[in-house]
Amino acid sequence: MIFRGQKIWVMIFISATRLRVRSIFYFFNFYRANESAVKELRKTTGFRGGKELMDKGLVFWTLTMWQDEVSMRSFRNSAPHRRAMQKLPTWCSEAAYVHWIEEAEQLPDWGTVHAKMVADGKLTKVKQPSPQQPAKSYPPLNWRKFERIFKTGPLS
Repeated sequence: MIFRGQKIWVMIFISATRLRVRSIFYFFNFYRANESAVKELRKTTGFRGGKELMDKGLVFWTLTMWQDEVSMRSFRNSAPHRRAMQKLPTWCSEAAYVHWIEEAEQLPDWGTVHAKMVADGKLTKVKQPSPQQPAKSYPPLNWRKFERIFKTGPLS
């Protein structure tokens, strides 16, 4: 928290990921691992809300808000997430993440997430990268039919 005059400004830690599953053959294992991680996510202290989206071409985006970076790292290091991350180099042909700080406790829109990913995203190693992976030349999101919102609420 930051104090400015008489107002208290809450700084929200934002984490976003973009993963392209390499083949439909890996999709079901990916999906199972994702659901296990989501169960853990919802009960992690400091989680403020989030959403995920499946875009065209087996591309999956996640966007989460955290009370602080320590809370996000606690989830990142949890067993369900760690197990999924160990499989991603095989399952995915593209993998990247980006973190930033927001002053408002509100999920950014997907256009903002895409812009931040292209400008500031960090690559995660994959065994068979696509041509887009090294250059982060990801197309804008254009298929938003499968979006899931996770709990949100004011900081307590």
